[in-house]
Amino acid sequence: MKTKPEKYSKDKQILKKHVAAIHIGAKLSLLQRKLVNALLYNAYDQLLTAKEHQISASLLCEMIGFDSHNSAYLKGALKGLMETVVEFDVLEDDGETSWEAMVLLPYAKLKGGVCTYRYEQSLAEKLYHPDVYSKINLSVLREMKSAHALVLYENCYRYVDIAHTPWWDVDVFRKLMSVDQMTSYKQFKLLNRAVIQPAMKEVNELSNIQIELETKRKGRSVTGLRFLIRPNPQLSLIGMDSEDDITQMPAYKALLAEGISKTLARAWVLEHDEEYIFDKLDLAGSEAAKGKIKSSKAGFLKAAVEQDFHNENAAKKKALEAAQERKAAREKLERELEALKTAQREAETSYRWHTAEIIEDAFQALSEGQREAVTAEFQLGLSSTIYVNAFKKGGWKDRLTFPDIKKFWEARGLALPSPAEWAQKNGSQEPEALRARIEELEKQLKQPVVLV
Repeated sequence: MKTKPEKYSKDKQILKKHVAAIHIGAKLSLLQRKLVNALLYNAYDQLLTAKEHQISASLLCEMIGFDSHNSAYLKGALKGLMETVVEFDVLEDDGETSWEAMVLLPYAKLKGGVCTYRYEQSLAEKLYHPDVYSKINLSVLREMKSAHALVLYENCYRYVDIAHTPWWDVDVFRKLMSVDQMTSYKQFKLLNRAVIQPAMKEVNELSNIQIELETKRKGRSVTGLRFLIRPNPQLSLIGMDSEDDITQMPAYKALLAEGISKTLARAWVLEHDEEYIFDKLDLAGSEAAKGKIKSSKAGFLKAAVEQDFHNENAAKKKALEAAQERKAAREKLERELEALKTAQREAETSYRWHTAEIIEDAFQALSEGQREAVTAEFQLGLSSTIYVNAFKKGGWKDRLTFPDIKKFWEARGLALPSPAEWAQKNGSQEPEALRARIEELEKQLKQPVVLV
């Protein structure tokens, strides 16, 4: 079983979140607000079909940008969600409000590095079938450093398509930002300086939108406010969209087609290479076709990926493909060797004829008596009658006695080109270089081919 740690893509993660859940009146910390979004993202595909949801604790920490290994702190944050009664101050598009309240998270468990949790059915239905959706970018949420900036981003981003929020009464906005009980922010001047401006600065620097404050006055008092919204051109260049490289990968799409949740598919693709994923998909398909899967195919696939089930058919197929690749590589070497031997013979022949022409010219420049004496001298130096007969037949161009011919004339002081000099002058392959490559290939080809 593979033990590589789970990884989380810090790029583009989009969560559609119920507007009531965004306009949350509960006094949640920054970490708790991030937990709310990450847990909902993980569970969203199965909100109505699964009673419990699970996620790796390490993956959860990465999703919310919590780098600490302090599990006690994470437990405390989860416990805080379980103790929170959420007030849903729903701001409708027409400006009307309605109020509801319920427990945010009734159950949570951390065991063996896995976080298990559940939602109340009524809350799950409200989250899964919202009247109005708001897209929340998790890659933005994990970068936020303050709860005020996070709340402001959540409440502005739902209106990005119309480029501005509705007008909010200042008292409603204070409650929205969870500062309605703080007397120091009763004056709008202080609220703006300590809450709104720092939050706006963080949203504009870290998120995929930019916002600008507008106020409505009655006399000298600010009675309402709204935010103008436009895309952040700098962050849009890096693609903070609903799509990312992971969702475009064939392995990710294949997992979704088999009923695997988006969160789990993403975690697997990040942890394993695509070859590993497709190996397990092939195994699950093969076992299902044989009727050997007693549970669901998706359940078998989950076990196969996480426990690294051995795919015997895939192993045989891979071994056969490897053997075929080795055979193909050997055949390629054999073809190269044959071509080199042909080139070597042609180069040696050309060099021999070129050298023989120089020797023949020098030989013909001698007198008849000198030619007879040189011929006799050369023949006397040959080691056997076989070479003598070959020379008598081929003359100074004879292939069998060529090494002796070349050595004999060089000893007489005749300047003859070396094979390298001849090859360079004529743009040909050097015979010695060809011979060295041939010897190298012949050594490689002595290794036997393993077919299976």
